[in-house]
Amino acid sequence: MTNLYQAALPLFSSDSRISQLMIPITAQLGSEKYLSFVSGAILRHVFLIELVKVPTIDSTKFRTRWFEQLNGDQRYCSFDECLEIAIDLISKLDQWLQTPEHRETLELFFKHPQLPYEAPIDYLAKPDISDKTTRIHQLGNVAWTYTETILRTLKLRKFLTQGETSPDAKFFKLVLSDKIKIKTYLTDRALTGNFKTNREKRWETHPHSVQFANRRTCMEIEYVLIEQLCTFDGFPATSRQALEQEKILFNTQPVFQCPITLIPMSFEKFEAELTTRTHGKSSFQVGHLNPLKLDDPASATSGHTADNISWISDDGNRIQGSKSLDSIRKLLKQIADNYQKLKLH
Repeated sequence: MTNLYQAALPLFSSDSRISQLMIPITAQLGSEKYLSFVSGAILRHVFLIELVKVPTIDSTKFRTRWFEQLNGDQRYCSFDECLEIAIDLISKLDQWLQTPEHRETLELFFKHPQLPYEAPIDYLAKPDISDKTTRIHQLGNVAWTYTETILRTLKLRKFLTQGETSPDAKFFKLVLSDKIKIKTYLTDRALTGNFKTNREKRWETHPHSVQFANRRTCMEIEYVLIEQLCTFDGFPATSRQALEQEKILFNTQPVFQCPITLIPMSFEKFEAELTTRTHGKSSFQVGHLNPLKLDDPASATSGHTADNISWISDDGNRIQGSKSLDSIRKLLKQIADNYQKLKLH
């Protein structure tokens, strides 16, 4: 990315609009941070996309937004319009940073990223499912983004991964960089259907794919998964109290249970498993309460959203399969009633 920035610098410098806009931002952030900001945020999120390779669907590769694979795709954007988007973002950043919470958000993204080149840039909206032509990546739809949950999530990352505040910073770094990052920010491996995916960023897959989610939604999911983890049976009480005192975590939930088996999830067992893992085996998984392939727009808890995500035991995941949470609970209740009627134990 640094090499790309160096190659693109003459273009930016030769545009009088950009060179004038760079002055107040550089003054605010400093030259080193500004270099990181330009290379990581503007170039990465405006001009580039990490596409899944076709037809193999086995890995991802960086491409420009005008790459031939995107011809006719709603994620396409010409170079000239990408440049206009970049200028628009730069022109609005100085004012955006005047709000203390915005400035803190940007700083925390720099210092505690979960993904390479992470930044508070997001889409304002995605095309309706019936809209097959409106492009998602266009001028006016790419913007600096702030929500209270984004800032709270970043503060929670910082708290849990710093030795001076965290009961086990090394462990929490592992949790965040492994299970939570993958299940929150990256698409599942889906080799059938109209939109095939395999570990792209959620907001870079096709906007009509059930795997799609914008950045702020993904960050809401990260927060929910950490919040649930902090109520696992045996989670250090002093750590939870410290999080509540810092007003990072607001949690009145009882001990967290697998949503299918209703068996409490053990923090001690989770920690032991994560630090001494067996390849291909996990008793603690992350799943959608209503599987994505249900694709039910009428359901308030469908899709990749914070309301539809949860830690789940391996037993619960096997039992649920592709059924919705409600349907599997009804089935389990019917099975329990049948056992009771037949007096089976």
